Amino acid sequence: MLHLILNSPFQSQALAEALSYLQPEDELVLMQDAVIAAAAPKWCERLAGIPLYVMQDDLQARGLHHGVGIALDMAGLVALIAKNGSPRTWGG
Repeated sequence: MLHLILNSPFQSQALAEALSYLQPEDELVLMQDAVIAAAAPKWCERLAGIPLYVMQDDLQARGLHHGVGIALDMAGLVALIAKNGSPRTWGG
């Protein structure tokens, strides 16, 4: 399953909740304010080893660089959704 996280982990429990439900075959996408997690050392440690993607445009809009995960553009997100089916969205 593909999980889309929308909110900053410093303002919402969406990322923590999603991680508690994550299965080994699942993939995670950080987008909107959730990309902050990919730049925060505390969260980088927690997210290490998880199949993780980070929306590049959202990082750039916030002036951030990711410490974990793979940068993803909109075409890549569409491809992930096509591969995994309807995603589960956390936050919003």
